[in-house]
Parts: sequence; C-alpha cells; structure tokens
Amino acid sequence: MAYDNTTDRQAAGFGFGASPRRLEDERFVRGAGTYLDDLDTEDALTAVIIRSDCAHGHITRLDTSAAMALEGVVAVLTGADAVADGLGMIPPNNVPTLKGEPLQVDRPEMRILPDRTVRYVGEAIGIIVARDMTTAAAALDLVEVEYDPLPFALSPDDNAAEPGYALHHGDTTETDAAFEQAAHRVSMRLINQRVAAAPMETRGALAQPLGSRHVITTGTQAPHLTRDVLARDMFAIPPDDLRLVTPDTGGGFGTKAPIYREQALVLWAARRLDAPVKWIASRNEGFQSDAAGRDMVWNLELALDEDGRFLGLRAKVKANMGAYQSLFGAVPGNVGLAALGGIYQISTVDIHSAGYFTHTTPVDAYRGAGRPEAIYALECLIGKAARHMGLSGFELRRRNLIPADAIPFRTVMGATYDSGDFAAVLSAAEQISDFADFPARRGESESRGMLRGFGAAAYVERAAGGAEDAARIELDDDGGADLMLGTMTAGQGHATAHIQLVSERLALDPARIRVHQGDTDRVSRGVGTFGSRSLAVGGSALHRAVGTLVEKLTPTAAAVLECAAADLAFDKGAFSIIGTDRCVLVTELASLAHADRLPGGIACDPSADGAFQPVEPTYPNGMHVAEVEIDPETGMVRLVGYAAVDDFGNEINPMMVDGQVHGGVGQGAGQALMEQVVYDPQSGQLTTGSFLDYAMPRATDFPDIKLTRAPTPCLNNPLGLKGCGEAGAICAPPSIMIAIMDALMPLGVTHVDMPATPHAVWRAIQAARGEAA
Repeated sequence: MAYDNTTDRQAAGFGFGASPRRLEDERFVRGAGTYLDDLDTEDALTAVIIRSDCAHGHITRLDTSAAMALEGVVAVLTGADAVADGLGMIPPNNVPTLKGEPLQVDRPEMRILPDRTVRYVGEAIGIIVARDMTTAAAALDLVEVEYDPLPFALSPDDNAAEPGYALHHGDTTETDAAFEQAAHRVSMRLINQRVAAAPMETRGALAQPLGSRHVITTGTQAPHLTRDVLARDMFAIPPDDLRLVTPDTGGGFGTKAPIYREQALVLWAARRLDAPVKWIASRNEGFQSDAAGRDMVWNLELALDEDGRFLGLRAKVKANMGAYQSLFGAVPGNVGLAALGGIYQISTVDIHSAGYFTHTTPVDAYRGAGRPEAIYALECLIGKAARHMGLSGFELRRRNLIPADAIPFRTVMGATYDSGDFAAVLSAAEQISDFADFPARRGESESRGMLRGFGAAAYVERAAGGAEDAARIELDDDGGADLMLGTMTAGQGHATAHIQLVSERLALDPARIRVHQGDTDRVSRGVGTFGSRSLAVGGSALHRAVGTLVEKLTPTAAAVLECAAADLAFDKGAFSIIGTDRCVLVTELASLAHADRLPGGIACDPSADGAFQPVEPTYPNGMHVAEVEIDPETGMVRLVGYAAVDDFGNEINPMMVDGQVHGGVGQGAGQALMEQVVYDPQSGQLTTGSFLDYAMPRATDFPDIKLTRAPTPCLNNPLGLKGCGEAGAICAPPSIMIAIMDALMPLGVTHVDMPATPHAVWRAIQAARGEAA
C-alpha cells in the first residue's frame, strides 16, 4: 500500500524523537482508507468456503451436485479437485531451538483442502464460486457432507492428542541440587488460555488475472513470504508470475502472518476460471479459522534461599498447537522460552517443553509469541513466592535483579542482554505507582466493602531478531522521495515513523515523502512485520539505505561544488565545503541528475538500497503495575490503576510508542479478565463463535494509564531501538493477576486462572469460604 501524505507539514519538529501526529490518520478518520472490501470489484465472482462441522473424522460423503446446479454458481471445488490439479502443501516455518538446533516436529500434512480427513471444526473442505453472495450462500446450504467420526482432542492432556515436539533446556542434575539446598520452594500450575486475535478487519482475498500473471490482494503481515509460498510451494510457479498486494489492513496482531488456505483457494479458483474471485470472511469464520493464540499449561517450581534469592527454576510446559503446525506455531513453546530468564540472576534451570496437535484451530504467534506466556508463568510464580515470604513484589525482585554493571549479561536461557538498567526500572515503577500510599487506598476500598489488590510484574522480551530485511529510497526530481519497505503495516503508523527517519536527515518535506509497502512488484524484497521488527530491523535497513545514498551522492556533490570529496561535510540534507558557506542540497543534486544537467556529463542515479541483518535481537524490558478492586459478593474485578515503566531504547516517535503500550495493555487485560476461546468437550464444536460469546475489553474497562520510560539505547542495531509493540500484552496479564491474588489473599484464595471473570472469582471466594459454588 502506498501512503501519499499531502498535509502541509514541514520537516522542522518531524525528526527522530519528535511526536508529530500520525500522517496516516487524517485519511483514516475521514473514512478514506482503502481496505480489501473497499476495492472496486463489481466484476469479481464471490467465493464462500465449505467448512467442516466435525472436529475429527473421515469424510464419507461430500455431495455438491445440488449446489453446482444452482443458477449463478460457477464452480464448486473440493479436495479431490485439488489432488487432481496437483496442488502442494502449506509448509510450516521450522525455527531453530534456543540451542540453534533444527526443531524436529512430527506434524500432520496441511493440504490446500483435505481429501479425506478433517481435523477441526471450521476447517475448509471446499470452495463455492458464484455470481453474487446471495447465490453463493444459498449454494452453501445445499452442500451435503457426512463423516465417520474419530476420537478428538481439545487439549494436550486428551487421549487423542498427538505429540509434535519435545524440548529440554537446562541442567537437571544441577537444578536438582539447587532445590535440595533451598530454604523455600514455591510451585504452581498455570493455564494460559486460548484467545482469539479478533482484528477489526476480518481476513479476505481477491485474486485476478493479470495478463500471463495473477495478482492476489490480501491482508497479510508478510507479503513476500506469502507470495513465495503460494507460488513456489502450492502452485509450482515462479514467484515473479504472482504479484501480491496488501492494501490498508485493519489489524494483524500475528494472526495475519501465516499463509492461509483461503488465500490459496481464491487464487486457485481465479486461475481455473480465468476470472477475478473475491472472498471476505464473516466474523464467525474468523473465530473458526483464524490462527489462535496462547493455549499453554505450565507447571513450575522456584527454589529460594532463606533470604529470598533465586537458586533454580523448574518448568514443564505443554503447548496446544492445534490441528496443524501453522507458520510460527512452534515458536511460543520453543524460542519464546528465552524470556524465562526475566530480569533476574537465575543460575540453573530445568525446562521441559512439548507441543501437541489437537483438533482445534491451529495456534500461531499472537502479540508476543511465547514471551507473554513465559513472562506470565515466571512473574506469577515470583508473585506467589513474594506472598509466601511476606515480602513485597518489589523487594523480592530487587534482591534478584541483574545489576547494571553486569550487562552485557548472558542468561541461563541463552539470551545475552546488551543493555538495560533493571534497578532503575523497578525504582521508577515503585514511584510512579505510588506504592507507599497503597495501604491507604486499600483501606478506603475496604470501607466500601471492596477488596483491593496491588500487582507488579517485570519483563524482558526477545524482539526484532531473525532474518535480514531490506529498504530502498528513490529521490525524485522535485524535492520528494519514495521509500520502499519490506515490512508491512497493519495500523501501527509505519509511514510516519519511517518518514521521520528520513525527513530530518535529508531535509525533505514530510508531505513529499511517499511510503510503499505490501506490493511485491513495487518492493523487490522483504520479510514482513512480526516480533516488533519493523523499525529495529526494517528501519535500520532504511537508515543504511540513506547512508548509502549520501555516500553515492558525495562525488556528485564534489563535482557540483568543484572541490574534493574529502573536503565535504554532510548534515541535514546538505553537502557543504568544510570551513565555508558553500553547499548543495540533496534535493538539488537529485533534480540535476534527473535532468541530466550534472557537470561534465556525469551520471548519477539518486537512489539507494539498504539491508540489515540483526546479529542479536533487541531486549525491551520494563515493569508494569496494576491495581484492582473486587466486589466479594459478585466477583466483579475492576481495574482501577495501571502504570508502566518501559525501556525501549531510543524512540523515533514517543507518542506512537505510548499508543503501542496502550493497545498492548488493552489486549493483555482482555486476556486476564475476560477473553477465552471455548470448545464444547462433548462435540468439539466452537462455543465462542461471535462477540455475543467471546468477550472483548472496551475503553470503559480501563483507568488512565500512567506511562514513563527508563531508556538505555540498544547496541544491536544502528538506531538504538528496541521493539515496543508487545510490551503491554506481555506484562498486563501477570500484573493484573498478581493484583487479583493480592486482593483475594485475606479471604484464603490461593489461585485463580485467567480469565478472572466475575464467575471464576466468585467461585474461588465461595470455595475459600467453604460455601457451595
């Protein structure tokens, strides 16, 4: 999608570290965004997906004859047709383990359509293409399917669950010895429930013939990866024969990173029919078929000495991967475990992690991808340890912090922290949350018959690592520029941030900088957006592209100024002769180059490419604090206070960073208090298939959120950035749940799992009182 900003905003106050308003927002608030369903596709055929209503079984009869006979139906395609056409599989992305070894996963094959066996309710088993939606929906009602049911599993503990992978990290013998000498041992079992990303815009795809090629328009976080998999792995065509375009996208959160069957089905139908075909998911289809998040069970134990210092950590993790291994489906229970080191000096661990295939929607990366799960487990365990020892959460953590002078620090989980001042973060969190005055606030709540609790949780996450990404800058002949980025926005404000990176350095008017993402014809290569990598990796690539452009233009500037290149200095868009007032702007050089008016007939292309491959990831960190008030008679939990201290390193636009923290806290609080995907244990049917049954947080559920920073620049990229997109989703669940347990502790409640709904909290209170729930 190309962003063409036409506001009259000059470069002053628009550089690195400023907080101008997002350039994209004027277009969006006027309703001028262009989402997939906004595209003019009057000539496109409409597709609907035939989905399984059986959790696990063999298809014994699939009769589409009545549907095909309906007037206006153009095609009905099933798994048998896919086999006949020789279509390929959807491959997973087998990321390596924390030890750098290949991850071995025994996984079911994920075909474009199953030809015999279905593995979850909502699985696509066919596609209907018709002249319009009314006809397509009527045809869907005419399809008859019969199954031979098979045993199904909804969790890793069910008999029909299939082992996928098993990992071990740490030293069992050394950890056993640490536990033997421990003065205190604290254990707990935690359920990190399955949740739905539920982005504002549902998934969809539009495939169209384009001469000898095809173009597919679809909302994805990884345009080039999606194109390559569709072309290479599924249709066995050269990637250049397929153009992928991603328009404005209404939210991703990880769930739009995988390659989905529906994208391939729409492209397949368009290729077969030589006609444009469009599919837009209903909200119910989204709940049934979007990649889910979380869904892990943890058993943990912490060993402490008599002073509360951590001696060792044990954990057994079971991850529900769903019916198939999705793109990043093995990440949460694998490399996501790196976060278990936290901000602490833990000398030994014994971690066992296993992934299982069940008969539910596949699980993939969801805002944090394993780091929220690991931090939730670790911090809730530390919260329980603090209650056990009669210490505040601040004090117990302070005794175990990694000191600033120990950084760079290699954790027992294999992560090397390049920067950070965890003691400063903790002190700032204690101050901004007004912890000292909490007893008075608790007393005021008690005077009204309410319970009040305080919870603090810390995090370090591994972000912005992995593959190289690329960027390109092209100066035009009239003072503007085009930026081609391999990352992909889904509403985060990429255009504004990248323009800020360029405008001040090259003295370009922000209104004349155009950002291009999500078009594989316009942007030659890229990896995509996930894991908070867009600016730390993609922005670093753009930074290098600008640096290369300056180097490339230096000889040209020397020729124009009639001096040696060594006599030039560059600053804020101008080459100047050192010690003089003579200078030439990069925009002037670009204009001369485009007009072939450079001295001596020299040629210069005012464009440059850049790439950045992170050798090490970044390590954002921080501490979040929550206060809750609970009505003991109803179990209703109200979030009455929230504060966050984060270290994101250098920040391009602090206001947008605030927005990312706010959004993350919203999603994290949603998981803590209300969100949960539920399947019926008797039938395997999804029972939370709409917003009537799946609760989502609203603005009225939140207090004002206090934000501050304790930044230390990252040393692992040239911009000094650390990712900021996942912090709130990582730290909100443990801080809120620790606050809930703090409030309930006087009643004798020892544990509540997420989501802490009024019913769940009320039942825990009744059980502690010895009353029937």
